[in-house]
Amino acid sequence: MANVRVVGDACVITSVLKKEDILKVQKYRPEALVLHGGEDGKEELFRIAATDRHAGKISTYGAEFGGESRDENQYATITMMISGFDDNLLDGLADAFGPALLKLNKLEETIPGILEEIDAEKAEILSNITIE
Repeated sequence: MANVRVVGDACVITSVLKKEDILKVQKYRPEALVLHGGEDGKEELFRIAATDRHAGKISTYGAEFGGESRDENQYATITMMISGFDDNLLDGLADAFGPALLKLNKLEETIPGILEEIDAEKAEILSNITIE
């Protein structure tokens, strides 16, 4: 489950997924990073991605992770400067990011299984390749 930490005017959202794992799924199974819903179950509700172009961003429609935690885990992070919240920062953050975090958490639960499938498929492919 992703968590949010605020220090001063910086807000960091840290995923339970490593950035390298998001990039792997993005490469081999990008559709697994999309949460679908709606009446027909085909409407795209939320999407996860990773990038090196910026510090990341999150909105109602998706989360784009641009950094990594600086510990040995290297979890994917989004770092944003926050301002404009009134006296109750906690409620303001919950209103601003809560719905997106709930969708992110749903997708995060599915990714470890997807990574196992990708690794198994790649191992099978590699077992059929001979270099002489």
